[in-house]
Amino acid sequence: MKITTFLKKYLFRILVVLLMLAALTFFFVDLANRNELGDAFASFTTASVLYLVLAALLMLVSMIIKAYRFFILIKPSSPKLRFHKFLLPFFLGYGFSTLGPLKSGEIASVEINKRSLSVPRSSSLAAIAFFRVLDLFVVLILFIIGLGTTIPGMLEEQYTIYLNIVFYISLAGTIILSVLLFFPPVGRLFLRGVTAIVGKISLKGRKWLNAVIDPALENYYVSLQYLYKQVVLAVLVVVTTLTRWFLEFYSFKLTIMAFYENISLLDAAAISSITLFVGILTFVPAGLGTGTLTTQYLLEQLSILPAIAAASVIFQTIVGTGVTLSVAAISSFFVKEQKESIIEEEQEDENKTETIDVIDES
Repeated sequence: MKITTFLKKYLFRILVVLLMLAALTFFFVDLANRNELGDAFASFTTASVLYLVLAALLMLVSMIIKAYRFFILIKPSSPKLRFHKFLLPFFLGYGFSTLGPLKSGEIASVEINKRSLSVPRSSSLAAIAFFRVLDLFVVLILFIIGLGTTIPGMLEEQYTIYLNIVFYISLAGTIILSVLLFFPPVGRLFLRGVTAIVGKISLKGRKWLNAVIDPALENYYVSLQYLYKQVVLAVLVVVTTLTRWFLEFYSFKLTIMAFYENISLLDAAAISSITLFVGILTFVPAGLGTGTLTTQYLLEQLSILPAIAAASVIFQTIVGTGVTLSVAAISSFFVKEQKESIIEEEQEDENKTETIDVIDES
């Protein structure tokens, strides 16, 4: 493979991994320089095991609920599909998204669903596009709430004007994004306008918008229009989404409580949403690295002891990632066996058909 081909294919992934490693290294080195790294790990020896176990269980339940809301949208295209059969392939794809750059996990999920469950790729893509947008929308709203509640108490008075600017820009952006994403005619018109402007500057840019963004937007609108017609299903999607995020935030709160500190659920939601938003902006998977630094800083600003803040971040990041990857690793064996069993059944059916043909000819 030529060096130019290699760079085009892997350069961005390498940069994402390097950013993640650099941020994590800075996190641990900074703790060591402040003589708080040892205290952070020592905190685990006195932590409440019950709260830590409950926090880990809530992470797992949140994953299952996230899988179920995905299942809701792809079910119409695969009526025979059962949730327990969909769950393991979902965990496998979710494991990829934890460490893989950008949308590698989602791409893996599409292929896994197609090969092991015979779910159409278009159906998986539509569900992924819809829930990516829905999650981003929820994170933006909570980000704005955090800017109006949790963050002001952390900043000095001279930074208030800058916070207000960010707050109103975020609020205006969320309103505009809502119009574009939940009213298909407006969204399509906006994309055509952007494509026309980009086309005058770059032919490659216009081709990319037509080949990637336009199909993704249409897949998203397919799911949206389907939900507009199914009121009960739409309510179920919203409820499962809100439940999933509530469990994530409460897991974070329980983790801090395990180390005998406490924050309100609203503060936990605000910090988590800001951390997630930083992770989205830096393209770092699951907010690893940059999200770790952000969470550590915000907790310290809430007067949480640095060692306790670090211990909470370590548990949420490493244990949360560990649970996800462990479940994905276990699922991979069953998904493989399931795929092989399907192939074996198809081969048996072919053999039976050939045998019947031979008998008929005889």
